[in-house]
Amino acid sequence: MRRTDPGERWGDVVADSDSTAAEYRDRGWTTVAAHPGDVNPIPDAPRVDVLLPGPEFEEASTVVGDAEIDGVRVYAAAAEGVEYRLVVAADGDAEIAVCVPTYLGTDELDALRAGADAAGALTVRLRPLDDRDVVEIDVTDPTVFFDATADA
Repeated sequence: MRRTDPGERWGDVVADSDSTAAEYRDRGWTTVAAHPGDVNPIPDAPRVDVLLPGPEFEEASTVVGDAEIDGVRVYAAAAEGVEYRLVVAADGDAEIAVCVPTYLGTDELDALRAGADAAGALTVRLRPLDDRDVVEIDVTDPTVFFDATADA
């Protein structure tokens, strides 16, 4: 499968992620705003692997590691064959949130959806370059990821 270029709107999606994280912080929440290097769909698993810089992965691991994620919101946009999703996973009781921007080609999104439909779930996996550990965000209702309303 060819590698998807994140396209010109990627910077806007990352900025939206940073703004969303700042809104949570302004409310007193502990928040991580992820800045992915690569985003790779794994349709057979089904999951989205998100590569993070080492220090940012460590922060996400520390903050999200003991959290009980009780809500996942997904914001969508699309442009020039690229599907963007901003995944915001939160633990409302602990007031912890992680904001993860992702990008997938339209064909990659379709293949991932088929895998998620078959499994009934989707995972967003945060990982460092050396794969020594992972942080997984389970999207128990994958339709929130695939049917998010694009605001292109």
